[in-house]
Amino acid sequence: MWDKRNWKGEPVERGNQSITCSFSGLNQDLIWFITAVYASCDGRERKELWEELGAMRSFCEGPWVVCGDFNTTRFPSEKTNCSRISEAMSDFSSCINELELVDPPLFGGPYTWRGGENQKNASRIDRFLYSFPWDEMFTQIRQSTLPSLGSDHNPIVLICGDEVFKKSYFKFEKWWLNVEGFRDKVKEWWGSFNVTGSPDFILASKLSFLKKKLKEWSKENRGNWRVRKEHLLEQIGRWENIQVHRTLTDDEQLLKAHIAMEYEEVARNEEIHWRQRSRIQWIKNGDKNTKFFHRMATSHKRNNTIESLVINGEESSDPVAIRNEIVDFYQILYKETESWRPSLNILDVQTITEEEQILLSRGFEEEEVLEGIKQCAVDKAPGPDGYTMAFFSVFWETIKDDVMQTFHKFHAHQKGDKTKFWLDDWCGNGILRDLFPILFSICTNTNSKIEEMWSPQGWNIIFRRLLNDWEIYGMVECLGLIGGFPGTTLEPDRLAWGHHKDGVFSVNRLYNWGLKRCAGRSIGPWNTIWKSVAPAKVKCFTWLVARKKCLTHEAMQKRGINIVSRCLLCKEALETNKHLFMHCKVTAQVWALFTSIANEYWTMPEHTSDLLSCWIKRGGSKSQKRWWRTVPACIWWIIWKERNQRIFEGKECTIQKIKWKVITTLGFWCKEQDIEEEIQLVDFIGSLQDGNDNVAGGPKHMRWWMGRMGVSRL
Repeated sequence: MWDKRNWKGEPVERGNQSITCSFSGLNQDLIWFITAVYASCDGRERKELWEELGAMRSFCEGPWVVCGDFNTTRFPSEKTNCSRISEAMSDFSSCINELELVDPPLFGGPYTWRGGENQKNASRIDRFLYSFPWDEMFTQIRQSTLPSLGSDHNPIVLICGDEVFKKSYFKFEKWWLNVEGFRDKVKEWWGSFNVTGSPDFILASKLSFLKKKLKEWSKENRGNWRVRKEHLLEQIGRWENIQVHRTLTDDEQLLKAHIAMEYEEVARNEEIHWRQRSRIQWIKNGDKNTKFFHRMATSHKRNNTIESLVINGEESSDPVAIRNEIVDFYQILYKETESWRPSLNILDVQTITEEEQILLSRGFEEEEVLEGIKQCAVDKAPGPDGYTMAFFSVFWETIKDDVMQTFHKFHAHQKGDKTKFWLDDWCGNGILRDLFPILFSICTNTNSKIEEMWSPQGWNIIFRRLLNDWEIYGMVECLGLIGGFPGTTLEPDRLAWGHHKDGVFSVNRLYNWGLKRCAGRSIGPWNTIWKSVAPAKVKCFTWLVARKKCLTHEAMQKRGINIVSRCLLCKEALETNKHLFMHCKVTAQVWALFTSIANEYWTMPEHTSDLLSCWIKRGGSKSQKRWWRTVPACIWWIIWKERNQRIFEGKECTIQKIKWKVITTLGFWCKEQDIEEEIQLVDFIGSLQDGNDNVAGGPKHMRWWMGRMGVSRL
């Protein structure tokens, strides 16, 4: 009834109306209890069940689940034709409250039992109950009914945990600021990032690099708060035991006080972490409410989860369909349906002054950006990157140059009808008003646009007076700065991508631009994957293997799924990405099959991506090189299918059959791509036969042709 590979179950107590078992994890340090209930229909005997559960409560310390048929309900709404709370309902609710159990809502229908004529009578007599430690273990808990197959009861299921694995969401933690030396580390990291490109690209790249550093630092510094607190309490208890027998020295007293202060710091940081996640703003900093914050954070996450949605009149629980329906809803909501606009022929309307117009259209200044940041809530992260306003406020002196350059880099000029000469950053070096304040102060057309200032003969800059000698040098510098201006066009001003002459962005152009920036550096073996003759789905699978994203046992354990991680091919080592696809005994024999073709002694590299980088055929035609480039994808695909076949179907192929599958699959792929190259398989066909000339269906030495009809023997 349970997965014996992961759990060891033992009966604990058997009562008249309940059975209690304990389960201990084989792959993790966890013990939890479950009590299965089948209550009597007699009210007096049912009261004995409440006493049984009360006795088991003191024994089941830790996560505890109570489930089964209680033969009673809690509220009138859980039973048809019921309008009052009976004594049995009150006793049941009192028992749940005294045992401090959680009664989760039921999805899928209000009732779990139906009976009587035409099943008119219905009630919710089956349910799951669980303790608060169980509630704290999971962020998502859902109790729902299942279809009934010939029974008057609907089965119910308790789903714990996230069914859809999502990438963990990064958010700048406020407690990091309390750690000694953290701010200096951030300044050091930010200054060490060497990025070139446009200002917005530099800022986004630095924030991305810093995010990785913060994740690593947080994991090392925070660790497991519970384990750290237990370790510190153990040290404090050890010193107190010594203090019973003798007086502590001054150094020992200082050490004990230091441990106590460290414990307070860990507890305070843990509380700040959970308060930030719970979004509770009205409790003062320093209250000992960590468990409360943890429950509030879990409650918020459950309440924000949309389990099902009515789509086109039908209820759907498909996450993809729900996500698409929400996106479509808001796209339709904010889409304009009518082009008609009312005319605003209104007289005596108040207008802003010319000075206010300049203020609205001028560039951003550092003071107003910083003021806007400080006016935002420090715990809010408005962007998708997870950085809160506290980060930008605290580290403003460190990041302000990159932020302000991004603000100033916004416009591309075409016609020049929307870009102001003095007040907008259009030349790429800053706002001319800030670069040449003296010239701006004596210019008559300070609010003019580029369209008005430019003519085919040159710039039309008019001053109120003649320039002094020292001002002429500034004018020469200004003209030198804007001297490369190509002139205006008839097109209106628009946003443009600065890395191509036409300003149009495309993924292909971005990729080519990235290749130029990575000149001289390795960018990965991706050409080996995408230029092979394998089918599209196999190329995608090969890309996952190269990036270590394939769902091996090791990867699934990192996602929180505890399973036996033994390799099913060799049945010896742990199933990791590099073991399954490179170093496993079975896989290694398949690799040896093909390295014998090249007459090379091959040593497997450490990672799968390194293998693709060095899997190169020297010499031969272009088709032969494509055939050779496809070998890793073919081997990995067949090994993955063999692994899944052993897991889900319980079938196991011999090593000879696995080799033969690789050969024939590779031949069919080459045939589909119209590759007609004579491929010498003399050397490794013999290894398939194991000395028997008839095993492979032919003589030991033969030649093979991969043509339109597949693999043919000559």
